[in-house]
Amino acid sequence: MSLPALAGMKDRTGFTLLELLVATTILALLATLAVPPLRQQIAQHRVRLAAAEVASALWAARGSAVRYGVAVAIRFEFEDSHAEPVFSLYADGDGDGVRTADLNSGTDPRIGRPARLLHVGRGVRFGIPDDLEPAEFTGSGRLDRLDDPVRFGRSDIASFSPAGTASPGTVFLTDGYHLFAVRVYSRTGKIQVLRYVRDREFWKGV
Repeated sequence: MSLPALAGMKDRTGFTLLELLVATTILALLATLAVPPLRQQIAQHRVRLAAAEVASALWAARGSAVRYGVAVAIRFEFEDSHAEPVFSLYADGDGDGVRTADLNSGTDPRIGRPARLLHVGRGVRFGIPDDLEPAEFTGSGRLDRLDDPVRFGRSDIASFSPAGTASPGTVFLTDGYHLFAVRVYSRTGKIQVLRYVRDREFWKGV
């Protein structure tokens, strides 16, 4: 093969300025198209982390009840209207379970210092999106009491017995669009995190 022919092959292996501009434009377009889904995934992951943290706090309460042989409850609290929430564990002090009146009177003492929830706040809150009426977990209808994101019977206290059973209830977390629920089951004391799938209107375990 002659030297001119080799030189021609070498030229054809490179990229022209026009080809580089076209490739750059395509990459920029693809990056632009990928930004909204990526942002949605990051936002959803943030709410999921908050739900996992709430579940961990509930597991800690259940573990303490079983370990120490006394009813233990968890209550989520706000130091003021603008503060990020904290949670506290309380132990039954008079043998009748952890009750709101006993918490207020000091009969049921707090175990340790309040712990701060790191992933609640800064865009993630207890609640349900304003534009959403989620389906019930059983699929039998729509959730009621949409303004009540922490539901354990008629109180906001999740209580666990020494046998590991619990007062059933649900905690809802959202960033205004995504919705997660942390459910506590009574007989087993099981704690489960679920995500609400908007377009299909059902709850999915995570």
